[in-house]
Amino acid sequence: MRIGEYQKLKVERESPHGYYLADDEAEVLLPRGLVPASTQIGDELEVFIYTDSEDRNVATTRRPYATVGQFAMLQLVTLTPNGAFFDWGLEKDLFCPVREQIPNMAEGGSYLVRVYLDEVSQRVTCTLHLNKYLRPDGEDLEPGQAVKIMVSGQTREAIQVIVDGRVRGSIFPDEIHERLNVGDVRDAFVKKVRSSDGKVAISLRPQGYRAVIGERDRVLQALRAAGGYLPVNDKTDPAEIQKRFGLSKGAFKKLIGSLYKEGAIELEAYGIRLRR
Repeated sequence: MRIGEYQKLKVERESPHGYYLADDEAEVLLPRGLVPASTQIGDELEVFIYTDSEDRNVATTRRPYATVGQFAMLQLVTLTPNGAFFDWGLEKDLFCPVREQIPNMAEGGSYLVRVYLDEVSQRVTCTLHLNKYLRPDGEDLEPGQAVKIMVSGQTREAIQVIVDGRVRGSIFPDEIHERLNVGDVRDAFVKKVRSSDGKVAISLRPQGYRAVIGERDRVLQALRAAGGYLPVNDKTDPAEIQKRFGLSKGAFKKLIGSLYKEGAIELEAYGIRLRR
C-alpha cells in the first residue's frame, strides 16, 4: 500500500467494521461509515491510504487538503509537548513533530506546511521547514514559461513563492499588483532566471509577446475612457508606465508598436491617440 497517496483498490470482502480493499499484495480496511452507497464486492474504489491512531493502514474516501509531497495552508488544532496536530480534512489530524515546528505557533492559527512520509514510523506527517524541500535555483525554467505558484512568505525586498511545488522564487515590488497572502495559489510566469545563481523572478502577468496580446484591450479601453488620447509613449518614464498600466517599459513599447502596425492608434510626440 502506498501510504499518503490515492489508489484504486478492489473491494475484496465485508466485515463488521467495513469493507476490506486489496491490491496484489495486501489489503486495507475502509471503515463502514466511509463506504459509498451501493458498494459491492468486486467494485473498484479510489481511496486515500494513511495510518490510524494505532499505526495501522486504513483507507478513506475523504480527500485530504494535501497529500505526500504537497504544500498546504492548514489550521493548527492541538499543540502538545510531543507535537502539533493539524486539520487536513480527514478523521485523524495530521501530526507535526516538535523538530519540524517553528517558534511561537498557536492553536487556531493557520500555517503553511509540507506533507511528507516519515520513513521510520511510516506515518504521514508534516513540516514547517519548507526550504529543505525546495531547490534554490530554477535552471530548468525558461523566461516566459507558465508556472503555478504558492505564496510562502514575505521579506522587505520581495514576496517569496514556491514555483511548481519544487523551486524557490520571488515576486518583486514592480510585479505586485494585488494583495497576496501566504498560501495563495496563482497562475504565473517566469520573468527571469538569474545566470549567476539560478534564482527565479516571477511575474503574475504573461511575458514577451503574450504580455502584449493580453494587455491590448485594456490599453484601448483606457484610451476610449480618456477621450481617445493618453500622454504616454515610448519616451515616457518607466515608473509612469508601470503606475498607469502595470507594465514594464519594454512590454509597453511592444504593445503600442503592435497597435500602431494594426492601425488602432497613432503615435504622437507626447502620447498615443486612438485612430477613429
